[in-house]
Amino acid sequence: MKRYERWVYLCLGICVGCLLTVGGLLLMEMLTDREALKPADPVSDVIAAPGEAAGGGDAAQQGLTDGPRLRIAEEPQVYTYEDMEQDLRTMQQMYPELMTVESMGRTLDGRELYHVVIGEATAEKRVLIHAGIHAREYVTSQLVMKQMADFLDRLQRNESYGGLTYAELMERCALHIVPMVNPDGIALSQQGLSGVRTQEAWNSVLKIALEDEEKAEGQYLREWKSNMNGVDLNRNFDALWEEYSDKVGRPSSMRYKGESPGCEPESAALIRLTEAQEFDRTISYHAQGSEIYWYFGQDGEVYEATKAFGERIAAATGYRLAEKSSKLDPAGYKDWAISKLGIPSLTIEVGRDTTPVPAQQFPRIWQENRCVWQEALLDCVENE
Repeated sequence: MKRYERWVYLCLGICVGCLLTVGGLLLMEMLTDREALKPADPVSDVIAAPGEAAGGGDAAQQGLTDGPRLRIAEEPQVYTYEDMEQDLRTMQQMYPELMTVESMGRTLDGRELYHVVIGEATAEKRVLIHAGIHAREYVTSQLVMKQMADFLDRLQRNESYGGLTYAELMERCALHIVPMVNPDGIALSQQGLSGVRTQEAWNSVLKIALEDEEKAEGQYLREWKSNMNGVDLNRNFDALWEEYSDKVGRPSSMRYKGESPGCEPESAALIRLTEAQEFDRTISYHAQGSEIYWYFGQDGEVYEATKAFGERIAAATGYRLAEKSSKLDPAGYKDWAISKLGIPSLTIEVGRDTTPVPAQQFPRIWQENRCVWQEALLDCVENE
């Protein structure tokens, strides 16, 4: 082959290569543009709607809406403090006009004690719902966060319940929620020592375990009830506190009532909030037993109002309403709210058989408690 022919073939080869390269780039760009024009995947609802119980349109029935996905909607096996923080941030972005979130203080291990208000803070009627005061009962925090997400979604849609729209339900009422009263203890129960953040808390837990004659691991930590100071927060309220014998007398994984009523940051925060807001109703979520406690020696109007409130929530949940008893189980939040402040207050025990409550029970717990907030509001509205 002559030299000039070789040059011709070489030039032709270069031109073909260039054409193929340019064509490939154009094809990639076209495909990219097509991909960009594809519609986004539908986003699942914030929370699966509880069917016909609260009414509403097709969107509520199907559980479909646009918006970010909440961790609580995924019904995780374990719902952590970090999950709750993430969901609170997301809800604030989704419902900035409907809710506010603040911290009431910090725990020994540096976690925030979150307080959520739905509705006007100056509302005439106010209801408090709190959960997670006992560490191993963390299923209650998951429940209250799911109730919150569902309620906000229905409030934004202005659905109806009990013959009233959600706007009418909230016209004179506000909901105050403390979804995780004992975040340190919950982290310890869920994650063991890997859930401890600070050296001070680490030292405290190890000292308590040593005095309990236990290893700081396994079942001992899973069944922890106290905060990381070793105080059972629901034995730390001024309701026959002095008379109550905890049979421990020192910091422990459970039962120790503390040095004085309200001596812990978590219980002190609940006391300050309750005294400042003068709630009309309170609900304390615990586990387990599927039972509602309402009596703590009250009489007169407080007796009648508390019993009626308990009967209402028992009807909504299907839980047993505990019998009136002369033997009082003292020093809890409900006991204090009733005896010192005259507030109709309930303790609702969710789940069955054991604590921590197995994750498999959560769907049933949710179905049983999906309308508790609405019934509490109706109880305020209908009993002026």
